[in-house]
Amino acid sequence: MKAEILDEEGFRNYCLERKLSEKTIQAHVKIVKEFETFLRTKCQNRSITNVTSANLHTFVKHLMEENRNTWDNLLPLVRYARFINNKKVIAPMLELLDGSDVLENLSNTIKQTVGNTKHKAIFEGIKLPPLGTLPKYKPKITKKFMDNLEAELGISKCREILSSGPHAGPKEQYLPEKKKFLKSKNIDGFLRKKHEEYVEELEKHMKEKTLYFTQEITKEVLDYVRKTPTCQVGVRKGDIIYVTKIPYMAKEYLREKALKKKRYYACHCAWVREAIKSDLKISPNFCYCSAGFEKRLWDVIFGQDVKADVLQTVLKGDPICKFAIHVPKEYIGQEAYSKELSARK
Repeated sequence: MKAEILDEEGFRNYCLERKLSEKTIQAHVKIVKEFETFLRTKCQNRSITNVTSANLHTFVKHLMEENRNTWDNLLPLVRYARFINNKKVIAPMLELLDGSDVLENLSNTIKQTVGNTKHKAIFEGIKLPPLGTLPKYKPKITKKFMDNLEAELGISKCREILSSGPHAGPKEQYLPEKKKFLKSKNIDGFLRKKHEEYVEELEKHMKEKTLYFTQEITKEVLDYVRKTPTCQVGVRKGDIIYVTKIPYMAKEYLREKALKKKRYYACHCAWVREAIKSDLKISPNFCYCSAGFEKRLWDVIFGQDVKADVLQTVLKGDPICKFAIHVPKEYIGQEAYSKELSARK
């Protein structure tokens, strides 16, 4: 039995709008059709319109067994799900993909930073999980990694490596934001504008009933973000920019009273989130990986590696994650931070 995808022409146009090549589009259509066929033949005649997360994981497992669990085969499912706005596919697929390369990136950084001998000791007994591994299997790997990393390198070096930005993406992607910064009067004005834009982005998701990454945006969530300027953007006080993460499942987070569940709903990291449920103790220093993500924009803006600290984290029992980004001393006390920076370039 061969299945056809819903509105193939529409999906092709969706891909063209994202400037994908015809070869890539053909590959996307092929894997989506394979997914539909799999659902009908192996999952009680289901389709992508009524798929469950369990069905999706079964298909991914099938790809893993055939050594076809590649980004080229998994990303098309996310794109197609976004095209038809199927939240039951978008969220679990992103949970499998987002941050999946963190440990591999850290492995490469450690090897380059401290050499092969230390790298071998740190990764003794650790096998990097394949793409598509369910989040529930990752925390034990993370715990082993952190125990080894801290034992071999100490806390200071451990934090330095983790905050290098293994999940932050290339610096080039932050250049448009740097241009906006250079047009701002100062850091505070830039942050206010970014927060306004962030609220507008979430409001658009709410009105269009689309997901913000993996979560639904409700009026309750929007109001929380609007009233929390540190959320996902930051507020400067003196020489520090304070940033908090939007909860990973903000709607559930805001309605939950129990601290343990709030911590679970707050956590974005697939490498540790499930540990909160089982009370598995993982070093909170792992959250310097998130600090590295939060500071990358400022590394690019200031043209140097800025310092970032983890002030609060769900791994320490806090209900939210909070970071401190340190503004370089040469920009402290300047009224027009961005103009001063621009003049130095």
